[in-house]
Amino acid sequence: MAKEYKKIIIEKKNIADKLMTSEELKACNIAIHTASVAAGAEGVIPIPGVDAVPISATQAAMVFALGKIFEQKLTDSTVKALIGTAASTFAGRNLIKLVPFIGWATSAVVAAGVTEAIGWTIAVDFAKSHQKDVKINTTNQNTTEKFTTESDTTDPDKDETTEKADDQSMGNDVEDILGGFEDEEE
Repeated sequence: MAKEYKKIIIEKKNIADKLMTSEELKACNIAIHTASVAAGAEGVIPIPGVDAVPISATQAAMVFALGKIFEQKLTDSTVKALIGTAASTFAGRNLIKLVPFIGWATSAVVAAGVTEAIGWTIAVDFAKSHQKDVKINTTNQNTTEKFTTESDTTDPDKDETTEKADDQSMGNDVEDILGGFEDEEE
């Protein structure tokens, strides 16, 4: 089982190296490693089932921290769903705790490994989502700028007086047109 988590962690970290900036990688490392160490410490609690709440809280805090890094808006229910997959490891870890010392250590290693794997998986997903959001926002901004530039018909050679005169003559044109209709009605 530990090999599977290690494989996932290595795979996701390689993807993260390609997707993220150095600042994002550094922030993810801090958030994920801090949570993994905490989960490992919580996983060593010798009483089966007692570690479930603190480990879940640690993983939730990690997910919220990762969400901030990538500007993701998260709700409590979203975070619970994201870490829900880790709940399946609680049963196995709690059974192994019945074996003193070795079981406790194994439980701690699994808790840390699962938290690390969840962290990098979510970080990569958030990074991909963030890149899409940035690309969409950049495209929208470029489109808006293009339309603004194309519709900007002000002549830089005109001064304010000329523009006012143009506005007044336009008003006169409208009055002339409307006045023409009024003359016809009489």
